[in-house]
Amino acid sequence: MDEDDRDSGAPWTRIPVMIDNDVRRPALLSRLSAALNQPWTLTLVSAPAGAGKTRLLCQWAHEVGDDPVTDVVWLALPRGAVDLGELRSAIARVADRRLTTALERVSGAATADAARALARALSATDRRVVLIIDDVHHAESTQLGLLLSAFVQAVPGNAHVVLSGRGTGAVPVARRRITGVALELGVRDLAFTADEIRSFFRARDIRVSQGEISAILRRTEGWATGLQLMVVPAIDESHLTPLPLRGDAQAVADYFLEEVLADLDEELREFLLVTSVPEVFTLELAQALSKGTPTTMPIDRLVRLSVVAAQPGDEAVEYHYHPVLREFLLARLRARGRSTVEALEAIAAEWFAGRQDHPAALRHAILSGDPECIEVILRRCGMHLILTGHAAAVLEAITHVSPRLRADPAVRMLLAAAELDLGDASAAAAALPSLAGAGESVAARRWRTGIDLHTALRRGGLLEALDRGEPDLDEPIGEAPLDTYAHLQAAMGELYVGRLDRADEFARLASDQARTTGMAAAELQAGAILNTSALFRGRLRDVVDSATRLDDRWQALGRPESPFYEVTRVWRYWVPYEAMREDDAECALIAAAAVIDNGSEPAIARGLRGMLSLVRAERTDGPHDVALELLDTLAPRDDAPLPVHWYAMMGSFAVHAFHRLEEPTLRDCFLEAMTRGLGAAGDAGVMRAMAALHDRRHALAREELATVLEGAAPCLLPASLIDAWLVEAALDVHAGEPDRAQLSLATALALAEPEGHARRVALADPVIGRLLAARATPGSRTRFADEVRERLATAGVLVEEELTERERVVLAALTRRATLRQIAQQEFISPNTVKTHVRNIYRKLGVSDREAVTAAAHALGIG
Repeated sequence: MDEDDRDSGAPWTRIPVMIDNDVRRPALLSRLSAALNQPWTLTLVSAPAGAGKTRLLCQWAHEVGDDPVTDVVWLALPRGAVDLGELRSAIARVADRRLTTALERVSGAATADAARALARALSATDRRVVLIIDDVHHAESTQLGLLLSAFVQAVPGNAHVVLSGRGTGAVPVARRRITGVALELGVRDLAFTADEIRSFFRARDIRVSQGEISAILRRTEGWATGLQLMVVPAIDESHLTPLPLRGDAQAVADYFLEEVLADLDEELREFLLVTSVPEVFTLELAQALSKGTPTTMPIDRLVRLSVVAAQPGDEAVEYHYHPVLREFLLARLRARGRSTVEALEAIAAEWFAGRQDHPAALRHAILSGDPECIEVILRRCGMHLILTGHAAAVLEAITHVSPRLRADPAVRMLLAAAELDLGDASAAAAALPSLAGAGESVAARRWRTGIDLHTALRRGGLLEALDRGEPDLDEPIGEAPLDTYAHLQAAMGELYVGRLDRADEFARLASDQARTTGMAAAELQAGAILNTSALFRGRLRDVVDSATRLDDRWQALGRPESPFYEVTRVWRYWVPYEAMREDDAECALIAAAAVIDNGSEPAIARGLRGMLSLVRAERTDGPHDVALELLDTLAPRDDAPLPVHWYAMMGSFAVHAFHRLEEPTLRDCFLEAMTRGLGAAGDAGVMRAMAALHDRRHALAREELATVLEGAAPCLLPASLIDAWLVEAALDVHAGEPDRAQLSLATALALAEPEGHARRVALADPVIGRLLAARATPGSRTRFADEVRERLATAGVLVEEELTERERVVLAALTRRATLRQIAQQEFISPNTVKTHVRNIYRKLGVSDREAVTAAAHALGIG
């Protein structure tokens, strides 16, 4: 009965008194009561010291004892007990003459037969008897264990036994588990939930916030005594700030000394101390830390006492201590001197390195404080650690090595790679060694190529870096981390300069190597490159499918942090945004930008902020500020490069946004930057044509489009041709060429249909909406055109207003060049009424002058 103040050397046969501010635990109480109705007559409650076993059973005993046909027998087993004498005395307290008579006939011998007879004697009463045997771990002698086992095996159906303690001690219960146990509660079952933690502190007039509850739960793992120890320093404050529970605190240390170490012999205490160094250990690691001492027996005893918890691992059973207990043990270990702890940390580092657990190996190497140990781990798995997302740990480790080692070219390249991974190109440049001489090894050359490409991705000059490095990259050199690193940077570089086939080739090489060697972050980055390449090729449906597969892989890899994986989440929402199927892109972009804007990928974070500005441009209260943000985040910059296809994809949307925001000057600045960034690609010409159309400079728009539509200036992005034909259709309408307008729109819709590009149609010149609404072309009478009309109408972009009969008459007169006065006289209406009809016609056709209305009428087949 660990939780009560009593002499544990003497038997306790009364139900403990309930404590006023105890938290009632109805879910566990219900499970205990339900077990009474099971066909089996045994319940096991096994958890470490202070888990709340006794208090829970005390609540339950009082609850069950209120039943008039139930008797509760309580026995807290004392240390040193050798027979069932105390149990017999406890049963004798039941006030039933027939049971008393039956007990008198049972032999007092310490034999299995006498134990079974004692159990059978319970059938003499017609009442239900619940026997709670607490502190069963005190049954350490083999004789007492066998007697208790024989007793519980023979308990009749009107009785129910609860064995409770830190473990079952010497009581063999394996056979009983096979034949049936009504209920088994362990440490996880007894752990306090968030609601119970709130109730616990509320009962003591201590305020805790939701965030504090979460922190308490992480720290204590729901350990009842841990909660109680937190109360002591907080009781005068009425709140918990800061959280005080530490394993080296005096109250906590006293508790563990009295309740854990006091029951263990010297061998077990020593085992606890040396195995507290790692967070998790196996039998093999425990043996290494114990310097070859057999470890099976100590671990088995500690598991039975619930001092150490066991769980299946990937290859072997893994053990761990409660975090506060481990902190207490480490504090006692450190009291022996730094050298003792550091020697054990070095052993753990070597052991984890041998099992390819590189993060754990590096963590223990740093804690060892041994520069040689750190050097070995860095040389062995430094690049692997960077490729698995642990660049910060590598940088920390390098600060602990000797100046001689920091000057080593290999370590300086490792330092540069880590700095680049964290987004600091300046620090990487400072760390790089001077250019290598003729004697540079193949591995060093591969490493240098990767760093050269990685630096160019941060600072620009990609084409030159690719030209320098690519001849050496086609064949692996046999060192998977270096090959993966270099191939990843080459894949990113090729993606950025627009050579998608080569990007895919290098990304697949990197993906295969990363998957084979377990480099999760590198594998996700390679997958993100392939996914982004599909987007740039215009395969929007494939993008969603591959992003879903990558998400499954991310889950399987344990959800590692990866800014590149987050980009694929953006694409998964951007695709329906382009198709105008969903409007939740902003939520995804905000989430992704928050993750990526952590300093490691500043250029990508900048681009995502630009996407956010695009999404918000339609409903902003500060148009000039948004336009400035678009220019700042989406225009190409040499010092923060992004893929050229990215600029082509965002550019047309940005031009439309500048028009909506009425910012032609900033738009022209943006177009100048796009022209420089995209060079001879036709996408820049399409953007310039869109701007010229908006400015009613139709001849210039035609001139810009000519090279694109004739194929002289190919577009990077397939969707840019949709924009080009939409501009062409609008120019045809304004030029009064209805047949050409119909053909141009039909071509645009045919190009848009395979991947469902609806938003580009919605953003086009207003006359396109009129063409579409009037179904004036063969291309506007297809199923896809119907879908586009529906999406545009849902978004409020398209209002299919029919001209009235009077408006059609007026329109026909307008196309014959009749004046407003002539139309009024002809139709016997006032000139003001004619003006009203003309305004309605202009609005419905989306035009603004007589010339345009005549052309639109012919194009729509109305005039």
